[in-house]
Amino acid sequence: MRDVLATDADSWKPADESLDQQVSLAGLFLQASRSLAHSDARLYRSVDRHLSRTREILRQAEAARDTIPEELTALSPQLLQGAPSYKRQTRKSLEALCRQHSVRGYSRMSKDLMIQRLQQKGVAAPPVPMEALSKSELLSLLRDLLGTPEQDG
Repeated sequence: MRDVLATDADSWKPADESLDQQVSLAGLFLQASRSLAHSDARLYRSVDRHLSRTREILRQAEAARDTIPEELTALSPQLLQGAPSYKRQTRKSLEALCRQHSVRGYSRMSKDLMIQRLQQKGVAAPPVPMEALSKSELLSLLRDLLGTPEQDG
């Protein structure tokens, strides 16, 4: 059996000089435990920083939401869309309308024929999607909503 002497609380050293190259099991365990504790502490600090940043972002978003005028938060999405129009709809949106209103054979129809069939069924034209509005139309809608006069220039 090998004689192992503890020279201090942090390390174990073999009594035999030929065993200097070998590391004791207790030393390996101690080293692994320290490494694990260090990495856990680093992980917890990282999680804490992340949570702190998230709390700050949420606090700023809450503050920004409170600064939006009530008139704008009360608006329905319908008010922000343009006047109803079949012509400015995409093919996919017209196909969806045909599906909803049981228009058969719409996949082989042209856009004009789909519009004609929808009108025959008495389907009201949907509002123009915001993506299809031009810049001037968007500005006009905003002016109407905010009640600001148009400026020349």
